[in-house]
Amino acid sequence: MKYLCFTALLLQVGLFPISFAQDNTKVGLPEGAIARLGKGGINLMRFSPDGTRLAVGTDVGMWLYDVPDGKETALFTEYPGQVNAIAFSTDGKILASGGLNNPIIQLWDLDTDSKLSTLTLPEEIQSISTLTFTKDNTTLISLDQSGNINYWDVVTREKSLDIVTEPSSYNAVTVSKDGSTFATGNRHGTIRLWNATMEHKFADWGNHVQGQGILALAFSSDRKILASGREDKIVRLWDTEKRAKIATIEGHEASVAALAFSPDGKTLATGDAGKVIKLWDVNTQRERATLTGHTNGVSALTFTSDGKTLASGSYDGTIRFWNPDTGQELLTFTAGHTEWVKAIAFAENGITLATAAFTGVVEVWNLKTAQELTTFTEAKNDLIGPVAFSHDATRFASRGGSGTIVFDSLGSGYRMSGPGRGNIELWDITTGEQIPGAWQDIEGDANALAFSSDNNILAAGMPWQSIRAWHINTGTELLNFNAAEPFGRKLVFSPDGTLLATNGTHVQTRVWDVTTQRDITPPNIMNASALAFSPDGKTLAYGHPNGIVLSDITTTGIKERGRISNHQGFSSVLTFSPDGKIILDTQLIGRQPRIQLWDVNTGNDLGTLSGHTEGIKMLAFSHDSKLLASGSLDGTVLLWDWDKISAKIATDNMGKEFQSNLEPPQVPIEYAGKSEEAEAVINWLKQHNYRVSKFGDQYTLTHPNGSASGGGTIGSGDVTIKIDKAGILRIRVQDVGSAPFTFDEEDNLQYHSLPDSD
Repeated sequence: MKYLCFTALLLQVGLFPISFAQDNTKVGLPEGAIARLGKGGINLMRFSPDGTRLAVGTDVGMWLYDVPDGKETALFTEYPGQVNAIAFSTDGKILASGGLNNPIIQLWDLDTDSKLSTLTLPEEIQSISTLTFTKDNTTLISLDQSGNINYWDVVTREKSLDIVTEPSSYNAVTVSKDGSTFATGNRHGTIRLWNATMEHKFADWGNHVQGQGILALAFSSDRKILASGREDKIVRLWDTEKRAKIATIEGHEASVAALAFSPDGKTLATGDAGKVIKLWDVNTQRERATLTGHTNGVSALTFTSDGKTLASGSYDGTIRFWNPDTGQELLTFTAGHTEWVKAIAFAENGITLATAAFTGVVEVWNLKTAQELTTFTEAKNDLIGPVAFSHDATRFASRGGSGTIVFDSLGSGYRMSGPGRGNIELWDITTGEQIPGAWQDIEGDANALAFSSDNNILAAGMPWQSIRAWHINTGTELLNFNAAEPFGRKLVFSPDGTLLATNGTHVQTRVWDVTTQRDITPPNIMNASALAFSPDGKTLAYGHPNGIVLSDITTTGIKERGRISNHQGFSSVLTFSPDGKIILDTQLIGRQPRIQLWDVNTGNDLGTLSGHTEGIKMLAFSHDSKLLASGSLDGTVLLWDWDKISAKIATDNMGKEFQSNLEPPQVPIEYAGKSEEAEAVINWLKQHNYRVSKFGDQYTLTHPNGSASGGGTIGSGDVTIKIDKAGILRIRVQDVGSAPFTFDEEDNLQYHSLPDSD
C-alpha cells in the first residue's frame, strides 16, 4: 500500500505554495533555510533524574523526549553545532548542553523548555566534550577538547576556576556521577584520568596496536570501576584506585561503541557497531542477556536512575527502551536520528523529496509539511558505497555491502571495517520492485554511479577496470570506457547526456563524448575534487585546491576560460544555479562546512550559506528552481528558499559594478624536450617534499600529508603515478608536466627515455 500511495503522490498534477507547519523542522534554522529534514545522528543520551524525560545530543542540536509518550522538543541555540555533552542538574530543573565547534554552553530551564542562560566560551576553547553539575547545582564543570577542566558559576555565568592539564587528544570521554573524575581514551588505546587537582594516567595493554582505539568509556556509580570499549570488540574493566585491569570481557563480534553501568553498579550494558546490545554481570563478567532489534550500530546507552529502564540509540535512527532484568523491548521511538545523508532528489511534481541514508534506506518527504511520507527499505544494507537517484526521484541505484561502521561521537567522520561488497542494485521506489539488468552481474567493485538527465541510462565506474553504461529499459550496454583508476571517483552526465565526466581527488579528471565514445579530455586538465556542468551544457566547472576552473564546451573541444582563485578550503560538491549565473561550492573550512556562492561571469564572492555541522555531500535544486536542498554527513537535509536567496543577492549587489576576478587560463609550459620536462617534474617533487620508493612489487608515494601506495596507480594531491608491467613510472604533476621514470642503482628516480619521448 505504501508504494501505491507514493506513486499517487508522484503522479499527482498541480503546484501549490510551499509552506511549513510551526514544528520542530523550523526550530533553529539558519538564515535562508525554511526546513530541516532529519534530526542528526545520536552522539549521547541522558535521562532526567526522575526518568520522565530523555535528552538526546545529536550532530545538529539537542532533542528532549517525554517518556513514554514520545513528545519531542527541539532545543537549538543561535550557533549551529554538534551536541556532544549533556548534563542534568541534580534536581532536574536545569539541562546543560555543549559540543564540537559550538562557542557556547547553553543552560535550559526544563520547566519551560526555554533558554535560561548562555555561557560564552573563550576563543581558545571552541569544543566541549563533557559536562557535569556539582551536587549543589551552583557550579557546572566542563572538559574541553584540549583536556582542560573549567568551572562555571551557574548564576554569574563566569568561569570560577580553570585547571590546565597536559595537552592531549581523545575520541571517547566520560565523567563520574559525582563529577570528581574525568576519563578520556584515544585512538591508540591510551586511557587517561583527571580529577580537580591532579592528573593520573594509565595505559591499556597493547595500546599501540594501530586501529584499535578506545570508542567508549563509562564509570560505575561509585567511580571505582571504569569500563572501556574498543575497536578490537573487547570490553575491559579497570580499577580506578589501583590503576589496574580487573577483567577482560569478550563476546561481541563488532567494535564496542557504547557503554553504560546500571545505577547499582551490578550490570554493564555494552553496544556494538554490529547492532547488538549485551548485558553483563559486573562481578562475574558473565553475559546475562543479548538484546537485538536495531538494524544498525548502537551509538549510545543510558539507564534511568532507578535502573529499571535502559535506553539505546542507534545509527538506524531509532531509540529503543528495554527492561534490563528481562531483556524485553518496552518501546521504540522511530525518531529520525539517522546518520549521513548520501543522496537527495526532488520529484518532478514539486510535492516530494527523496533522501538516502548511508544504509541505503530511502525516505520520501512531503515538501509542504516537511514530514516523512514513507520509507523504502528494500535496498537496505549495513552500509552502501556509491549511490544515485534518477533525476525524477523514481529510481534508486546503489552498491551495498555487509560490515560495520562507527561514527565519531566527539567529532566528524566515521570508520568502516570488513565490508563485504555486493553487486549493483537498481530499484523502482514507486513500486518497490528491483529492476534487473546486466549491471547486477558485472565483475568488480563499483565505486561510482550516475543517471543520465533523461533517467534512461545508468553509468557505473569500477576501480582498475572501466566505466560502463546501460540503457535501463532495454538492458543494452551503451558505453564501455577504459578508465582504470584505483581510487574512488564520481561520474557526471552533461544535461543533454552527450558528455560523461569522471573526477576524484586522486583520479585524473576525464571527459568522454558519449555519442562517439571519444576521450575529449583537455591535456592540461587538473585532478578535480568536484565537477559540474552548467544547465545549458556550455560550461564545465571543476574544483581544485588552486581554485575553481571554468571551461567553455564547444564543438571543437573544451577550453579553459578562467579560474576562481580567491576561494578557501577544499571543494567537495559543485553545482550551478538553475539560471547558470551562480556556482555553488561546498567547502569545509577547518571543521566549519559552508556553501559558497560565486558569480560565474566575474568570479566574485556572493556570500555563503551555513547551517550544517559536518561535510555537505549533495546539493540539488527542485525542478521549478524554487528550492535548494543540501544533504550532509550530519544526517540532515536543509531546504533553502532559493528565490529569497537570489533576491537578497540582487539587492545586496544593486548598483555595484564588478570587475572580473577570474584568473586568466594558465599557459601550458613548453619544454625543449622530454628530458627537460622530466627534470622539471623531479625538481617539483623535491621542492614539495614528495618521494617515490619501491618495495618489491609495491610503490609508495610519501608526501608532507601522508603517503599512498600500490602497484598500478597511486597519487596524492597534484601527483599521479601510473606503473606499467615493465616497471616504468609515468609521473604527472599538475601544471608542471609528465614523464616516464625508472629507479637507478641508488633507488633514485631517473628519466627513462622512450622511443617517442623526444
